Amino acid sequence: MRRLASIVVLVAAMPLLAFGPDEQVVPTHWALLVGVSDYIHFDDVEGGDLPGAEHDARSIRDLLVLKWGVPEENIRLLLSREATRAAIEEGITGWLASNVGPNDHVTVFFAGHGSQMWDESGDEDDGLDETIAPADVMPTSTENDISDDTFNEWLGTIRSNNVLVVLDNCNSGTGTRDVTPFSRGRLLARDIDALERPATASRRALPGQEDATGFDAAQTRVLEFAAAQPHQVAVDAFFPATGGAEAFNGGAFTTFLVRELWKAPASATYEEAFQAAYEALKRNRFQQDPYISDDVPLKSQPLFYVEGGATAGDMALPITAVSGRRAELAAGLALGVTAGSVLETDDGARLLVESVGQRLTVANVTSGSVDAGEEARLVAYRYAASPLLVNVAAVDTRIIESLRSGLGSGGDVVLVENEDAFSHLIVRRGGDELRVIGSDGFARHEGIGLDADGLAGLTDALLKEAASKRLGDMDNPAQAFSVRLELLGGRTSFGIGEEIGFAVESERDGYLTLVDLGTDGTVAMLLPNAEATSVRITAGERLEFPDPASGLVFRALEPTGTGLVRAFVTERPLDISIPAGDDYVMGGAEFAARVTAALMDAAGRDGTAVLLDTWGTASIVYDLYD
Repeated sequence: MRRLASIVVLVAAMPLLAFGPDEQVVPTHWALLVGVSDYIHFDDVEGGDLPGAEHDARSIRDLLVLKWGVPEENIRLLLSREATRAAIEEGITGWLASNVGPNDHVTVFFAGHGSQMWDESGDEDDGLDETIAPADVMPTSTENDISDDTFNEWLGTIRSNNVLVVLDNCNSGTGTRDVTPFSRGRLLARDIDALERPATASRRALPGQEDATGFDAAQTRVLEFAAAQPHQVAVDAFFPATGGAEAFNGGAFTTFLVRELWKAPASATYEEAFQAAYEALKRNRFQQDPYISDDVPLKSQPLFYVEGGATAGDMALPITAVSGRRAELAAGLALGVTAGSVLETDDGARLLVESVGQRLTVANVTSGSVDAGEEARLVAYRYAASPLLVNVAAVDTRIIESLRSGLGSGGDVVLVENEDAFSHLIVRRGGDELRVIGSDGFARHEGIGLDADGLAGLTDALLKEAASKRLGDMDNPAQAFSVRLELLGGRTSFGIGEEIGFAVESERDGYLTLVDLGTDGTVAMLLPNAEATSVRITAGERLEFPDPASGLVFRALEPTGTGLVRAFVTERPLDISIPAGDDYVMGGAEFAARVTAALMDAAGRDGTAVLLDTWGTASIVYDLYD
């Protein structure tokens, strides 16, 4: 079967208690949201409790209610120990099945562990069925697991063709990763070989086989979002406090999916929102690759649309309470709002964000007046200083001092010597080599020697990582116009030596900057360049680079790996000069700082916050292979 790591199922129904689903006149929304942080029979360790799962479910709930207008009474939230197998089954086959009409829209969300059980139907090449793990899953039995076959039977009781399922978990999780203090894999810690194998179990299982299937909704009417590929680990990650916002734990995929859904216009499709979340995940250096199902009609439909129902407006935060010049707002953390950012109401009142917490954003009303029930749009964003934090607690003093000397005093990379303090990257030693892993536990650099050359190479790699982070962080959380960026030919993977080209479209006239964050971390400004020192882009027109008529060709060059291209469209060109004799400008952390500073200057400022309606951005991830 095909694999599903993160699934959302969409079904909606009108809560008219006097009528059954078939008699409902106006379609509506329903949602069953499950987040298991506290497992009844497992401890608070890797493979057991998951700190961020409840947060994920609540974030989805807030998104559906506050932006998309889903009635609160049409949402059932099952958290931790109340999310048993029986409760999930009743939520789907009882509550949803009895309320959802044929044209309703349903969201089924699960954040928690995945696992496996012996395949008894013979439909799995590796002899194992993938499962999701409710709160009462057992360490030595699969009695309470929910297999994909069972899950499909339950979904089949919902009488709607508008079903989106999102599961933020992993099932096989054979991808190798290190344990870190800053993430947990969403794979239950249970040895399948220690479980009793039923006499009817498939005999096809082979040891060491990589699973290529995964949890599968297997219905053309169900749109699936998966947090990771079948052989990968979906992580429950720690997101540190930055820019005055409270720290939190959450599923990496769900965190960025929710953020992109908050930003998405009402006309955006599921596929577009998924792709935006995928790009955001990669910009933030997470290794897992989300999955979206193929050939499902809902994929190309507007988000959360039902005939005759309300549609979402522009991205705005609801004001929930006002006391004097102090206002409280909801949902700021999910959107990534920072202290110092500026909000504005339709009546022109302005608010300056003071703090952002798990459930509450606090702002000061700096002009005009506001009332509870109004909404405030984000108009200027304060980009907090965010150096690359590198944990070196596991290596000796000689290595630390060598890195400190090589990195200099620029502040782009900060070495962290407290083992438990959050870090974006972690340096660890194994024998005569060093390796660098991300906070999600996946390796980013391996086989680094302990000699002078090896440490110099590590220093260079860290500076390039810092450069990529700086530009990757320059997202627009309330973009006023769309920018589309694609690789010519529709491909995203290229062999070394193959030609690569880009196409950009913008909804607004402006000046285009195209920046490549290469597979080795090198930052290269592709546009403008020596031949085109200022690149004007016209609204609605497609601009290709290199221009087919120019004779210029771009080819994929080593090293292999994953890179990222970002497009910025601004009202005036970025003030970056091309050095005499150079075709392109490129560099590391220092150059990335120049690009971001020029971008903020071109955008304009409101105090210390950067205006958001003057510029737009888009990104695309590519892979290079041998």
